Amino acid sequence: MEVSRSVAGSLQELHRVLEKLVALHRNLVDLLREEFSHMASVDVKGLIEASHAKEAILNEIWNQEQLRIQAAIELASQCQLDPNTLTLKSIAGYLPAGEAEKLHNAGTALTLLVTQAKELNSKNMEFAESSLSRIEEMKRNVLGLNNNSIKENYSNSGIRQPMPEQGGRLLKTEA
Repeated sequence: MEVSRSVAGSLQELHRVLEKLVALHRNLVDLLREEFSHMASVDVKGLIEASHAKEAILNEIWNQEQLRIQAAIELASQCQLDPNTLTLKSIAGYLPAGEAEKLHNAGTALTLLVTQAKELNSKNMEFAESSLSRIEEMKRNVLGLNNNSIKENYSNSGIRQPMPEQGGRLLKTEA
């Protein structure tokens, strides 16, 4: 099955955009891993840089996604496909086997990378939230604001033991 020149041009544009999206999502996955390592090592400067880079990549992904939608709609109109129910699979059904395989591979790679990016982002969010809750708990302990009626402190041997009611507990000294 041979495709017309206009379909070939639109298909080439769609492939170009899909390749760019795959590359951007690979960069995003790498950046999310880097972001986690910055959070784990409490590297604030690195975390800020990673955050700015992530924002730039997400903006570029959005731009490329708009181009992908335009290319797919243009291709759909040339192939007499319904743009409302358009998928890469429906486009691939119209194309020769080699072109369909390329489209399918790009779509699969993109789907896997998007899933991986979502999982890494969720992991990073959970890590950040748990770190913030631990910091809040430590703050409350230092200020003596725990809701517990029994205050605890560590003995010289490292065992937690109750302590009398008092203010902040940064240091406990004995005379």
